[in-house]
Amino acid sequence: MKYNKSGVFVRNNIIYVQGHVDGVFYRKSTKKEATKTNLLWAKKNVESVLLSLIGKNDEPKSYTVEEFGYLSLDINSSNRRENTQKGYLRNFRVHILPVFGKWDVTQIRPTDLKKWQNDLSKKISGKTVKNVRTVFRSILQDAFMDEILATNPFDRVKPPKVLPTEVNPCSLEEVQLITKNSNGHFRNYLLTAFFTGMRVGELIALHWEDIDFINDTISVKRSMVRGILDLPKTANSYRTIDMLLVVKETLLEQAKLTRGRSEFVFLNQYGENYKDSSNLTRRLWKPLLQRLDIEYRILYQTRHTFASLMLQQGEEIGWVSQMMGHRDIHTTLTKYARYIPRKQTKRAKFLNNIDFEMEQSAQNLHSVKSYVVNECN
Repeated sequence: MKYNKSGVFVRNNIIYVQGHVDGVFYRKSTKKEATKTNLLWAKKNVESVLLSLIGKNDEPKSYTVEEFGYLSLDINSSNRRENTQKGYLRNFRVHILPVFGKWDVTQIRPTDLKKWQNDLSKKISGKTVKNVRTVFRSILQDAFMDEILATNPFDRVKPPKVLPTEVNPCSLEEVQLITKNSNGHFRNYLLTAFFTGMRVGELIALHWEDIDFINDTISVKRSMVRGILDLPKTANSYRTIDMLLVVKETLLEQAKLTRGRSEFVFLNQYGENYKDSSNLTRRLWKPLLQRLDIEYRILYQTRHTFASLMLQQGEEIGWVSQMMGHRDIHTTLTKYARYIPRKQTKRAKFLNNIDFEMEQSAQNLHSVKSYVVNECN
């Protein structure tokens, strides 16, 4: 047998020996605890130990990316939300299989992944590339954990740079113009969106039972993502928000249209709940902005509009952060700091009434003036 030494590997405090034998990579557990003495023994005898652990019928299984990918996605499905699993499968089929589907998992090199990642970046956004990369990396990580791979090749490939989400809110004048020129259920949707800061998925998933007209609150408990009613985006997205007067009046009007007809607050033109925002965007939002000659923004910008307007009007950042469902005010500041007006206030005014006497003040003042003149010349 031809052996190329790779060395010793420790996982869960157990010593593994690993290396290539006759061109095939193996990693085997010695079942020994990773003590100092045992590590010295393993490093000294790595070749003989590995060879002794390899049985005659110990040939590793060979998997294509397609075979192992579906296996990996399936065994991890119970640990993911339904929508997350659905997204993983879609990204696997659309962006990974066409390139790597028939490849042997063990043949993938970091340079192959770099090229694939660069090619993807020419077609889709950096954020989407990063999401697809997460899917592929998790598959190869399972191959590594199953000792099919010596290392995960993604460990040597930097993720793509992702530009921060553009915050391009509407001004108060634009909000007034937009809502004045909309009507019915869409006007009600827009007013609720502009003055709650709720995400699009949260709004189209909103149930009448979530609205408390007595205490003027709205409970955010669910979100609609790609047609599936799911949990909110993050743990902090579970929240109870204040129902401002304009929102209360709007939802009372909306109640005349859909309450009693459906558990959902907002319904489409067929009297059914929205599955995603595409219908709203295509049929109503985009044509409305075009008609009003207002710069196009994605419908999600209604959420950014709420935050920016409230901060511009001096509302407490903690309250805005809670309404948005942010983890803390740092998240809110990171996105919206530029919308917080700076007060034109003279700082440290207390110093104006203090006389700071200095010895030889006249001589010091003369020295300072001389220094300034010399520096300027």
